[in-house]
Amino acid sequence: MDPRVAIFARAPIVGKVKTRLAESIGSVNALACYSSMLARTIEAVADFNSELWIEGSMEDDSWTMGLNTHSQVPGDLGSKMLDAFRDGVTLIVGADVPLLSKNHIEDAINKLEKSDLVLGPTEDGGYYLIAMRTPRTALFEDIHWGSDNVLTETLKKAQSLSVERTETLWDVDDSKDYRRWLKTIAS
Repeated sequence: MDPRVAIFARAPIVGKVKTRLAESIGSVNALACYSSMLARTIEAVADFNSELWIEGSMEDDSWTMGLNTHSQVPGDLGSKMLDAFRDGVTLIVGADVPLLSKNHIEDAINKLEKSDLVLGPTEDGGYYLIAMRTPRTALFEDIHWGSDNVLTETLKKAQSLSVERTETLWDVDDSKDYRRWLKTIAS
Protein backbone atom coordinates (compact mmCIF):
# COMPACT_ATOMS: atom_id res chain seq x y z
CA MET A 1 0.00 0.00 0.00
CA ASP A 2 1.34 3.43 -0.96
CA PRO A 3 -0.87 5.63 1.20
CA ARG A 4 -1.57 9.22 0.27
CA VAL A 5 -0.89 11.50 3.22
CA ALA A 6 -2.62 14.87 3.23
CA ILE A 7 -1.75 17.88 5.35
CA PHE A 8 -4.82 19.99 5.94
CA ALA A 9 -3.63 23.58 6.06
CA ARG A 10 -4.62 27.16 5.52
CA ALA A 11 -2.55 29.34 3.24
CA PRO A 12 -0.18 31.18 5.61
CA ILE A 13 -1.54 34.71 5.31
CA VAL A 14 -1.51 37.22 8.14
CA GLY A 15 -4.97 37.52 9.68
CA LYS A 16 -6.17 34.27 8.06
CA VAL A 17 -4.49 31.64 10.26
CA LYS A 18 -4.78 30.90 13.97
CA THR A 19 -7.31 33.71 14.41
CA ARG A 20 -8.29 32.63 17.93
CA LEU A 21 -4.63 32.59 18.94
CA ALA A 22 -4.10 35.95 17.22
CA GLU A 23 -6.60 37.56 19.61
CA SER A 24 -4.07 37.16 22.42
CA ILE A 25 -0.67 37.30 20.67
CA GLY A 26 -1.37 39.32 17.53
CA SER A 27 -1.84 38.17 13.96
CA VAL A 28 1.84 38.52 12.98
CA ASN A 29 2.99 36.28 15.85
CA ALA A 30 0.17 33.83 15.10
CA LEU A 31 1.30 33.66 11.47
CA ALA A 32 4.93 33.07 12.49
CA CYS A 33 3.87 30.27 14.84
CA TYR A 34 1.62 28.66 12.23
CA SER A 35 4.22 28.92 9.46
CA SER A 36 6.82 27.26 11.67
CA MET A 37 4.49 24.40 12.61
CA LEU A 38 3.41 23.95 9.00
CA ALA A 39 7.04 23.67 7.85
CA ARG A 40 7.68 21.03 10.54
CA THR A 41 4.59 19.12 9.47
CA ILE A 42 5.76 19.15 5.85
CA GLU A 43 9.12 17.75 7.05
CA ALA A 44 7.34 15.01 9.05
CA VAL A 45 5.52 13.73 5.95
CA ALA A 46 8.40 14.22 3.50
CA ASP A 47 9.15 10.49 3.14
CA PHE A 48 5.55 9.64 2.23
CA ASN A 49 3.35 10.18 -0.81
CA SER A 50 2.26 13.49 0.68
CA GLU A 51 0.29 16.49 -0.48
CA LEU A 52 -1.26 19.70 0.83
CA TRP A 53 -4.99 20.33 0.98
CA ILE A 54 -5.26 24.08 1.32
CA GLU A 55 -7.94 26.49 2.40
CA GLY A 56 -7.34 29.99 1.11
CA SER A 57 -5.47 31.83 -1.60
CA MET A 58 -2.65 30.15 -3.48
CA GLU A 59 -1.20 33.32 -5.04
CA ASP A 60 2.17 32.66 -3.39
CA ASP A 61 2.89 28.94 -3.16
CA SER A 62 6.57 29.19 -2.22
CA TRP A 63 5.75 27.77 1.23
CA THR A 64 4.40 24.49 -0.21
CA MET A 65 7.93 23.09 -0.57
CA GLY A 66 7.07 21.48 -3.90
CA LEU A 67 4.23 19.31 -2.61
CA ASN A 68 1.22 18.67 -4.80
CA THR A 69 -1.63 20.92 -3.72
CA HIS A 70 -5.40 20.64 -3.71
CA SER A 71 -7.99 23.21 -2.73
CA GLN A 72 -10.31 22.28 0.10
CA VAL A 73 -13.99 22.30 -0.82
CA PRO A 74 -16.33 24.78 0.87
CA GLY A 75 -18.13 23.62 4.00
CA ASP A 76 -17.25 22.44 7.46
CA LEU A 77 -14.15 20.44 8.35
CA GLY A 78 -16.03 17.17 7.98
CA SER A 79 -17.04 17.98 4.40
CA LYS A 80 -13.47 18.95 3.57
CA MET A 81 -11.97 15.76 5.00
CA LEU A 82 -14.58 13.51 3.42
CA ASP A 83 -13.83 15.09 0.04
CA ALA A 84 -10.12 14.28 0.47
CA PHE A 85 -10.84 10.67 1.42
CA ARG A 86 -13.19 10.31 -1.56
CA ASP A 87 -10.33 11.59 -3.73
CA GLY A 88 -8.15 8.71 -2.54
CA VAL A 89 -6.33 10.20 0.45
CA THR A 90 -5.51 7.57 3.09
CA LEU A 91 -4.39 9.71 6.02
CA ILE A 92 -4.98 13.34 7.01
CA VAL A 93 -2.97 15.34 9.54
CA GLY A 94 -3.37 18.86 10.84
CA ALA A 95 -0.69 21.51 10.48
CA ASP A 96 -0.62 22.75 14.08
CA VAL A 97 0.75 19.79 16.05
CA PRO A 98 4.29 20.65 17.18
CA LEU A 99 5.36 17.11 18.12
CA LEU A 100 4.03 15.33 15.03
CA SER A 101 6.78 13.17 13.55
CA LYS A 102 7.41 10.66 10.82
CA ASN A 103 7.01 7.94 13.47
CA HIS A 104 3.41 8.96 14.14
CA ILE A 105 2.61 8.67 10.44
CA GLU A 106 4.33 5.28 10.19
CA ASP A 107 2.50 4.05 13.29
CA ALA A 108 -0.86 5.07 11.83
CA ILE A 109 -0.12 3.43 8.47
CA ASN A 110 0.93 0.21 10.20
CA LYS A 111 -2.21 0.22 12.35
CA LEU A 112 -4.35 0.84 9.29
CA GLU A 113 -3.15 -2.47 7.83
CA LYS A 114 -5.37 -4.27 10.37
CA SER A 115 -7.99 -1.64 11.25
CA ASP A 116 -10.80 0.25 9.55
CA LEU A 117 -9.97 3.55 11.22
CA VAL A 118 -6.95 5.09 12.94
CA LEU A 119 -7.19 8.26 15.02
CA GLY A 120 -4.46 10.37 16.58
CA PRO A 121 -6.10 12.04 19.60
CA THR A 122 -5.26 15.51 20.86
CA GLU A 123 -5.23 16.48 24.52
CA ASP A 124 -8.12 18.90 23.95
CA GLY A 125 -10.62 16.25 22.82
CA GLY A 126 -10.07 16.39 19.08
CA TYR A 127 -7.74 14.51 16.79
CA TYR A 128 -4.66 15.51 14.77
CA LEU A 129 -4.68 12.45 12.50
CA ILE A 130 -7.33 10.33 10.85
CA ALA A 131 -6.65 7.40 8.52
CA MET A 132 -8.92 5.02 6.64
CA ARG A 133 -8.83 2.99 3.46
CA THR A 134 -12.54 3.43 2.66
CA PRO A 135 -14.37 6.74 3.10
CA ARG A 136 -16.99 6.52 5.85
CA THR A 137 -19.45 9.38 5.39
CA ALA A 138 -21.06 9.01 8.83
CA LEU A 139 -17.76 9.80 10.58
CA PHE A 140 -17.90 13.36 9.24
CA GLU A 141 -21.57 14.23 9.67
CA ASP A 142 -23.10 15.97 12.69
CA ILE A 143 -19.79 16.45 14.49
CA HIS A 144 -19.31 19.63 16.55
CA TRP A 145 -16.00 20.60 14.91
CA GLY A 146 -13.76 22.69 17.13
CA SER A 147 -15.33 21.40 20.33
CA ASP A 148 -13.73 19.19 22.96
CA ASN A 149 -16.09 16.34 21.94
CA VAL A 150 -14.83 15.72 18.40
CA LEU A 151 -12.98 12.50 19.27
CA THR A 152 -15.83 11.18 21.44
CA GLU A 153 -18.44 11.94 18.78
CA THR A 154 -16.30 10.32 16.08
CA LEU A 155 -15.70 7.19 18.16
CA LYS A 156 -19.44 6.90 18.84
CA LYS A 157 -20.09 6.92 15.08
CA ALA A 158 -17.30 4.35 14.57
CA GLN A 159 -18.67 1.71 16.96
CA SER A 160 -19.12 -0.86 14.19
CA LEU A 161 -15.54 -0.37 12.93
CA SER A 162 -12.20 -1.65 14.15
CA VAL A 163 -10.44 1.43 15.54
CA GLU A 164 -6.84 2.00 16.59
CA ARG A 165 -5.30 5.09 18.15
CA THR A 166 -1.86 6.61 17.89
CA GLU A 167 -0.11 8.54 20.63
CA THR A 168 -2.03 11.47 22.10
CA LEU A 169 -0.43 14.81 21.17
CA TRP A 170 -1.32 18.47 21.66
CA ASP A 171 -2.09 21.19 19.16
CA VAL A 172 -1.77 24.97 19.32
CA ASP A 173 -5.06 26.79 19.67
CA ASP A 174 -4.65 29.45 22.36
CA SER A 175 -2.05 31.48 24.26
CA LYS A 176 -1.42 28.67 26.77
CA ASP A 177 -0.62 26.29 23.88
CA TYR A 178 1.50 29.01 22.30
CA ARG A 179 3.64 29.33 25.44
CA ARG A 180 4.02 25.55 25.48
CA TRP A 181 5.08 25.66 21.82
CA LEU A 182 7.66 28.39 22.58
CA LYS A 183 9.20 26.16 25.27
CA THR A 184 9.27 23.25 22.80
CA ILE A 185 11.16 25.17 20.12
CA ALA A 186 13.55 26.68 22.69
CA SER A 187 14.76 23.25 23.82
